[in-house]
Amino acid sequence: MFNIQSGEQLSIDCASSVIGSEAVNYKWYLSKTPYTSQTNKRVLMSTSKEFTVTASSEHSGYYMCLIQSEEGFAVFTPVVKVTVEYFDIVTEYEKKTIERNEKVSVLKCSSINANPTPKVIWKKDGMHIDDIQHQRNLMHVTGKVVDSRYDIEVNDLVILNYQDNFAATYTCDVEATGTFFEGQTDTAKSYSVRTAASFSLMSDNSSQILFIDNGGKAKIGEEITLRCGACGYPTPTYDWLDTNGNILTSADRYSRPGNNNIRYQNEYVEIGDTTMKVKNIRAADKDAEYSCSVKSASSKSVEPIRLSLADTVPQFNKTMANSAYNIPGATVIIDFGLEVRGTVDISWNGQGLGTFLLNSDGSPANRGTMILDDVNNILTIENIQKNASGVFQCIVYNEAGMVSQYKTVIIREAQPASVVHTTASTAAITVKGNDIHSVRGANFTMQCTGMGNPTPSDITIDVPDSTSAIASSLVKINKEGKYIGNLLIDKVTEQYAGVYTCCTHNFIKGVKETACVDITLAVEERVTVAQHSDDTDYTLVMGNQVYGTSGYPLSASCKATGLPRPTISIERSDNQCGTVSTITKANDIEIIQVDYTNNTNCNTDSFTCCGNNTIQGVLYTDCYEQITVSFVDPERPNDVKIENVGNLASDDSSLVSLMETLMLKCSARSFPESDFAWEYRNSDSTSNNFQRMDSSKFQAAVSKEKGFTSSMLSTIGTVGDVFSGTNYEFQCTAKNVFGETSVIKSIKITSSSANQVSANVYLGVGVVLFIAALVAIFVMYIFFIISSGKKKKADLGFMSCIVCKCCEPKEPAVDRQQPAFDYKLLSLEKMATNSFHVPLYSHPRLVPVDPGDSFTRAPVYRELEQLTVQTNSMSKYEQLF
Repeated sequence: MFNIQSGEQLSIDCASSVIGSEAVNYKWYLSKTPYTSQTNKRVLMSTSKEFTVTASSEHSGYYMCLIQSEEGFAVFTPVVKVTVEYFDIVTEYEKKTIERNEKVSVLKCSSINANPTPKVIWKKDGMHIDDIQHQRNLMHVTGKVVDSRYDIEVNDLVILNYQDNFAATYTCDVEATGTFFEGQTDTAKSYSVRTAASFSLMSDNSSQILFIDNGGKAKIGEEITLRCGACGYPTPTYDWLDTNGNILTSADRYSRPGNNNIRYQNEYVEIGDTTMKVKNIRAADKDAEYSCSVKSASSKSVEPIRLSLADTVPQFNKTMANSAYNIPGATVIIDFGLEVRGTVDISWNGQGLGTFLLNSDGSPANRGTMILDDVNNILTIENIQKNASGVFQCIVYNEAGMVSQYKTVIIREAQPASVVHTTASTAAITVKGNDIHSVRGANFTMQCTGMGNPTPSDITIDVPDSTSAIASSLVKINKEGKYIGNLLIDKVTEQYAGVYTCCTHNFIKGVKETACVDITLAVEERVTVAQHSDDTDYTLVMGNQVYGTSGYPLSASCKATGLPRPTISIERSDNQCGTVSTITKANDIEIIQVDYTNNTNCNTDSFTCCGNNTIQGVLYTDCYEQITVSFVDPERPNDVKIENVGNLASDDSSLVSLMETLMLKCSARSFPESDFAWEYRNSDSTSNNFQRMDSSKFQAAVSKEKGFTSSMLSTIGTVGDVFSGTNYEFQCTAKNVFGETSVIKSIKITSSSANQVSANVYLGVGVVLFIAALVAIFVMYIFFIISSGKKKKADLGFMSCIVCKCCEPKEPAVDRQQPAFDYKLLSLEKMATNSFHVPLYSHPRLVPVDPGDSFTRAPVYRELEQLTVQTNSMSKYEQLF
């Protein structure tokens, strides 16, 4: 469904096609209803697959594409509704004179050139007539006209019992609907109404209903307004009657149709002046009949109004197979089945069923006896003939939509059943005739197809005895005259290889005709070679390394796998070391093994294994990397120890928190590698026996390296979930064929977390850091005082007591005469060999003083006193100055 504006190009394509016919004809039909099989009610628009035209008003409607094959079979595709929109309104003006008391005066809206149908609005002097008081004398005719004496049509305006106050300008406005012009409004007709000088004598004052309107088709749950228009003198009064003939008012309780006379209050109707609004429409309201009653002084008129519910889209209650194959003389039953109905039209090859009974020249046609059950929508054809082959199509439509279903009936001569293998090749399987070559692990569907006329009634696939379990995965499909068997095979193994037999049958004149085909499944796999040596009490295998125990026998091997079963060979570095043998394990495995029974003179050996097999004429080869064999001196478990690797172990290796998982690691050195046994006991318990670990509470993981093995024991859950005590001992026993060694570790369970246990440590570190910070501050302060040149106690601030040894001079300082100082520098030779005091008299912040002065009076000179330099070179002297 689509809308197009007038003047634009309309192009629709018949997208469907007919499979199996080279010559196909297409015909595009146009009708005013959603569908019709009657040729006189449809117009042939095109014989092309695509219909293209410049759209105009005559191109609106329902388009149907009829596809016809070269055999004469024909079927309609889904209908396409096309709406060509236009809105071309030209205003007409008219003067109209009406006599007083004229019973009925009619104002008509001029011809409206618009599509889709626009909405009509009548106005008096610019005011909508629905907004005018006493509107019973001004009526917009809608719905159905029931009195034709006054030439009234839908969308006319009726003026009843004309009086002077009705003189005015009346306009018929139209409002566009649709897509392109929606909401656009224009005036189609304008009346200038005046009162005539004369007046009409009322000769007939009886009341008459002019039109009724049921409001259109309502949807479930919505509301709808019923209207009734009548004339009479004086202006008649209106009553609305329910389905039982009782007068309704908005405040009444009343019975509702189809609900066992249950009475509702104020939710059902609302009575207006000339209207009745029915609320909350229900399915039971369908075809409910109400009545509009009008009366004047001398007469009464009653007209029924029937509710109409909106259609729902038709729906079939079953889906039919598209094709039916039969032999002449058979009875064909076609059950279309309908759940939601509408107008039903059954056609044969695109024409009405009437053509089924007649030839093209109108003479009777012997195609069979046709019986149509139009209640249950079942078509039966008895004694059907070959010329009855064709497409029987059932199309059901209403205002809500259309559905279609068809069955192709083909009448052919009897054909005994036959079956063919129809499995398709994929990336995992190759199909050659009736042979399937599949790789191991593939998933595919084995398929065979049975044919015949009548269509075979069953198909089976017999499987080899070893695969009987997959027989239940057979899926059967009856499609277009064929019976198809699909056997779903999942993850193919060599057990699936063998012969599968597919059989089908039909019946011809009571005789069973059977056909079978044998399908051979070969399971194939390219050869792969792998290490096959195993750990034993005296042997450790790690990758391509095999370690044996000196003085004990060892077997090293590799395995070739493939389908067909591969052959395997070996290349060795020392053919004198060990004995080679070949072992066949299964249909797809071959093993080559080197046995070292006496390794006294054979410390190391190495060899390479290769395998090959042939698949569909192609040779495939695979080799494993070189395997190295070496022998190690035997060693009983030693250096056995248990480590606590929990969160608290860094603080105390014996501590475990209730809130964490116990994790103990036991390790041992030995060859061959050790096996571990864990036991534990409660140290506080009176029973001093070790007990085995409960597998529901503990788990252990073992890792092996050459000469070293470890086992990690952990609780399943937290320690608090497993243990109820505080002190436990755990015993780990490492054992190999040469002996065993046990160790015990004590564990204390604490309620503290890792953070709590470490708190004291953290506190001690914090105190040390704090004291160190204070010392650093003090040293920096002293350095600042000395470097700044301060020498008085008052200059030293709060640190004066410490720097000055917390004392003041007991006697005031006495000025002394400054002795003469010799500024002569010591000789370089003396500086090079002796210790001396350097006064640094040239320093800008120092003044010379008597060396005998107290250092307490000149604390800065302590710095000078300390500058006693031991020097043996000029570089020291130069650095000093």
